[in-house]
Amino acid sequence: MLQDQESANNLPCNNSEKMDEAHLPEGFRPEVQPKNPYSESIKEMLKTFGTATYKVGLKVHPNEEDPRVPIMCWGSCAFTIQAIEQILADEEKPLFGQLSCRQDDCLTSLTRFAAAQWTVSSLLAVQGHFCMLLPSLVPYEKSGNLPCILDIDIFHLLVCLIFSFPAVHCQDFSGVSLGTGDIHIFHLVTMAHIVQIILTSSTEENGMDQGNSTIEEDAVLALHKYIGQCVGSALKEISSGWHLWKSIKTGIMPFLRCSAMFFHYLNGVPIPSELKANGANQFEYLCSYLSLPSNLICLFQENSKITNTLIESWCNNSEVKRCLQGQRQAISYPRESNKLIELPEDYSCLINQASNFSCPKSGGDKSRAPTLCLVCGTMLCSQSYCCQTELEGEDVGACTAHTYTCGSGVGIFLRVRECQVLFLAGKTKGCFYAPPYLDDYGETDQGLRRGNPLHLCRERFKKIQKLWQQHSITEEIGHAQEANQTLVGIDWQHL
Repeated sequence: MLQDQESANNLPCNNSEKMDEAHLPEGFRPEVQPKNPYSESIKEMLKTFGTATYKVGLKVHPNEEDPRVPIMCWGSCAFTIQAIEQILADEEKPLFGQLSCRQDDCLTSLTRFAAAQWTVSSLLAVQGHFCMLLPSLVPYEKSGNLPCILDIDIFHLLVCLIFSFPAVHCQDFSGVSLGTGDIHIFHLVTMAHIVQIILTSSTEENGMDQGNSTIEEDAVLALHKYIGQCVGSALKEISSGWHLWKSIKTGIMPFLRCSAMFFHYLNGVPIPSELKANGANQFEYLCSYLSLPSNLICLFQENSKITNTLIESWCNNSEVKRCLQGQRQAISYPRESNKLIELPEDYSCLINQASNFSCPKSGGDKSRAPTLCLVCGTMLCSQSYCCQTELEGEDVGACTAHTYTCGSGVGIFLRVRECQVLFLAGKTKGCFYAPPYLDDYGETDQGLRRGNPLHLCRERFKKIQKLWQQHSITEEIGHAQEANQTLVGIDWQHL
């Protein structure tokens, strides 16, 4: 790993710089240009799909030479895996065996497409990405300003390092295998994540006697003590290794689950039957599958002199101390999944809230079409020319404009006076959806024509939330428009 770091330190950080062979490690040959293993047709498809990901993700014009193309592809792969893992966890489903064949094939294709992206990108650009990313974990004298360890999405970093490492390894003739490099990177990233968890842990000791301490508990207490020495008195003292070890195991599970999915779809390693069902000892099974010791603190005990230096570099960042002193926020682990806003049980509460809402652009007049964003809770004036704004050269309604700042072009709204849910995707697509409020007979009252008291149906609201978490709003709109052609003719951009 240290040899890989030396390689990265001397690699160019942009396409204009040249390698200085005098400072490269032994066995590194920058003149070697790897042979592309793919046919011309496959290379063209890799470029096409990569450019499309870059264009849609950044909302820019296509440019297959842009160095951000591989980063966007890798980020899309990482985010997709994280989203699916979160959905499976929320539904208490096993990590493997629950996806449809289509979803399974899609994940395999997406992961291997992202892995192959470096072969159709500029070799210097991909090497530059690697030598810019690795110093965030293994800094060196000329690293410059590095991000705070608490600001890094550690799984995204893992994916980007694994996918960019072959561009460095292809010119490394020292005998280190690609798989060995991957496992070292994975161990390094796992260690960084454990430090993240310890720094942000808010473990409350309940005073219960847990009996004799185990090896894991003693080791994690020693690690916590050393981290405390690095950050000073800002880190809360903990006397119970049991609580801290439990906190680490709970906090690191999403990362381990995502990593297991990632390496499975990347390398095709068979899944043990234990990971295809919910049960006890999932942590141990994941560690075994990922070639990790079940006592993760052992990672810090190998080459402890080097790992202590890394811990010091991560903890000495001024932003870490600001987080620990409460001067800024930091994400704690495991991260809570995003949810839609809480809705009142009685629909009359929403009606009262909407009746007090004034159009922000009409001098205090009451809004004729108050609409509630279910993602952030903002009340908007919909379907009215008074609140139209210009978006990318087009006049759009308040809801459409709001989707671009709140949901990256996708929105879920509740039209309060119609008791109707509105789905929007982009400027031209949308549909109406059954509201989560029912009367005493179990029926909806879209348009509030019957006037019966309405109460929140948790199951219906949970279904809407599931559509949102699964990124299925656009798909739902497509199905609705296929079934009802009149929806196609509605000017959704004016809502």
